[in-house]
Amino acid sequence: MSVIALAAGGTAGHIEPAIACAKAIKEIDNNANVFIVGTSKGLERDIVSKRGIELALIPATPLPRNISFATLSLPFRLLAAKRIAQQLLVDRKVDCVVGFGAYVSLPMYLAAKKLKIPVIIHEGNKKAGLANRVGSKFAKEVFQMFPNSIKGAKTIGMPLRTEISNLNKETARNNARVSFGLDPNKQTLLVFGGSQGASSVNKAIVGSLEELADTNIQILHAIGNKNTIDESTKKFSFYHPVSYIEKMEMAYAAADLVISRAGAMTIAEQTVLAMPAIYIPFASGNGEQSQNVAELVKDGGGVVISDAEVSPAVLVRQIKELLANPAKLHEMSQAASRHGLRDADKKVAQSALALASAHK
Repeated sequence: MSVIALAAGGTAGHIEPAIACAKAIKEIDNNANVFIVGTSKGLERDIVSKRGIELALIPATPLPRNISFATLSLPFRLLAAKRIAQQLLVDRKVDCVVGFGAYVSLPMYLAAKKLKIPVIIHEGNKKAGLANRVGSKFAKEVFQMFPNSIKGAKTIGMPLRTEISNLNKETARNNARVSFGLDPNKQTLLVFGGSQGASSVNKAIVGSLEELADTNIQILHAIGNKNTIDESTKKFSFYHPVSYIEKMEMAYAAADLVISRAGAMTIAEQTVLAMPAIYIPFASGNGEQSQNVAELVKDGGGVVISDAEVSPAVLVRQIKELLANPAKLHEMSQAASRHGLRDADKKVAQSALALASAHK
């Protein structure tokens, strides 16, 4: 029996690909023992167990972006996390480690290297993070979503849930709209900001409602669990705010146009589904989201608005222009589909099982 540990945590963008790969591994070899390794500080504690996958925890080891006291203490914290990870790998008799970046991955990579356990890396962002850059130096296999993220890596796209990758939007559209309380015959705009929502996008959408009231569109808006919307929006019957969308595949099926952030997972889902989209990259970090979406926008698969420029007036103009032009939406859809790669979950799973088998 192969034992495979998948290191992923922090945000849904790291966790969801790991879950997709875990399920793909079990589909290929139901006897494989697969579990996810995360930390107590990310979303993994809320997400992983609900999907029927075991979660093991090690200490978080944040990698500072700037010189600070945290930088000076990093070697000691990393060494402690590596020792715990190493003991976990020994205790569980792990045959292969698959990492997706983020804080949890680096100590897992280093522990696996020490124990001569094969490592596989998947990099989701256009600009590779430190953990994956380090791990790629000794990994047996390196995969990436975007070309040229890591030198020598294989571009395979993003591991996605089968509910997304196998979705037939046209077949599901009417039922999807009805399930959200939408009119089956109206053009539908889907708005969301990722797993945590997006306050700047929320404000701009709410501010645009008066101008959009005279159009024949409806809006499905995931505002985020931690955000609230002004009670005055209830007067707009075409506006449907929800805290969170559990079944994103149904939301995509309902939509003619999407407004979203530009996280790697979001881009992967929307390109695989050929969704026309307005992207508003999250401004923090090292500009990863702007880099993620640059080639897609250049090729006509989306429109980008910077977070600093987003406003009700800008959104109204873009929404009206696009939804009034079916030919343009079709062109965007076709361009987006050319960037959508499927079956990354299966490719990672096959590689993990092969390396795990050879390690025994």
